[in-house]
Amino acid sequence: MISVALARRYARALLMLAQRKESLPRTQEELRGLATLFERDPRVRRFFESPGIARSEKLQFLEARFKPRLGEPAYGLLHVLLRRHRLDHLPAIADELTKLSEAAQGIVRATIRTAVAITDGQADVLTMALGRKTGKSIMLAREVDASLIGGALVSMDHHVIDGTLATELWRIRRQLREARVHGRG
Repeated sequence: MISVALARRYARALLMLAQRKESLPRTQEELRGLATLFERDPRVRRFFESPGIARSEKLQFLEARFKPRLGEPAYGLLHVLLRRHRLDHLPAIADELTKLSEAAQGIVRATIRTAVAITDGQADVLTMALGRKTGKSIMLAREVDASLIGGALVSMDHHVIDGTLATELWRIRRQLREARVHGRG
């Protein structure tokens, strides 16, 4: 099982190194590409996970195939992960690096779910309002979910603002069930 805390530790170290080398955008792009390769190509995964292939052979492969194309931070991470038998953590590390990098740049991801698609203008208004409220740049993703019936559900940085009709109907239903019915006499 891949530990998010462990992936975050590697990502934090990589972020600091890439910032010091002034190569963060390149490092992020390289790491995302490597993670995609490891996720999508079972041959690559099998090669690096196989106990029947010597570590020295795997290191030679890394040096021949990846060292010429990668910057020092990304190549160094690959080298460390291979030595520690943790190359399977690469996708999680790439995800954590993206989150840490965005946080360092004052960027927050937000998602709005609505019953019907919102317009670009509505998305811009929401993005500006959330940006004013948080003091950060907002990257807004839009999702359509007809089960919401109406209204919107905004999730951002571990916070949820639920203004959906489905939730309001659920609240009314709960209140009606809990209400005492008073008799006439």
